[in-house]
Amino acid sequence: MKKITKLVLILILLSNLTYSQELSGIIKYNGSLNKTYIDSILKTIYNNKNIPHTHKEFAKNEYGSAVDVDYYLHFKNNQSYFYYNDALELETGHNPTSSLIGKMPFYRNIKANNIIEINQYVGTINRKPLQWKITNKTKKIGKYVCNQALATETLFSRQGHYYTEKVEAWFTTEIPVSIGPKLYTGLPGLVLKVKTDKFTMMATEINLNPKKEISITVPNLDKIITQEQANKKWEELAEASKQRR
Repeated sequence: MKKITKLVLILILLSNLTYSQELSGIIKYNGSLNKTYIDSILKTIYNNKNIPHTHKEFAKNEYGSAVDVDYYLHFKNNQSYFYYNDALELETGHNPTSSLIGKMPFYRNIKANNIIEINQYVGTINRKPLQWKITNKTKKIGKYVCNQALATETLFSRQGHYYTEKVEAWFTTEIPVSIGPKLYTGLPGLVLKVKTDKFTMMATEINLNPKKEISITVPNLDKIITQEQANKKWEELAEASKQRR
C-alpha cells in the first residue's frame, strides 16, 4: 500500500509539472507554540530546586506572554522565499514564539533542488533536505485534501549540542508546488501545516496567482556555505559563549 501511495504521488507530481511552473502565490502562515510544550518546560523549571524563584517567575511570565506570529511564503517561476513578519514583534517586544520557530528567511529553487537559509549569524547556508516518509493518512485543511509526511530534523541547541526533533507535515497535491515553510519542503505539493514537539505552523491565507507583483529575494549564491561549515560555525559560537560566562 505504501509503494502504491508513493507511486500515485509521483505520477501526480509529474502530470502537474507544467501546471506548477505556471503557478504563483502568497501563503500566510500562523506560528504558535504548543501548549503541551509550554507546560512541560514550566514543569521542568519549577521542579528544579537549583533554579531561583525569580527565574522561575520570569519563565512563567515569558511563556505566558507568548503570542502567535505570522510568516509569509512567496513563490513563482520555480522559486520561493519564506520570511518572518516582524511587525507584531516591533509592537510587543521579545516574543518566545518567534525565537523558537525562527526568524531567518529561506530561499528555494525547485529546479536546482536547493534550500537556502539566510542566517545572519553564520552566513548563507545550503541546507540538507529532510528525508520525508509519506504515510497513508489524509485529512482536509480548509478546502484542500492533504497527505501526511514525517521526518526527523537535526538541530543545534544554545547549550552547544545536537539533538533531533520529529516533524509532521501535511501537504496538498491540489497545489502542485514542491515548497513549504522553512526547511519543510521538497514534497509533491504545497505544505499547509507543520507540527513539531515545540510549535505548529498553519496556512491561514492562500492567494494563488495574485494580480499584485510577487517579490522573490534571491540571496548571494556566490557566498553559500555547506551545512557542515555552518555546523562548525555554530560550535565555535557556542564555545565562545561558554568562555564569556
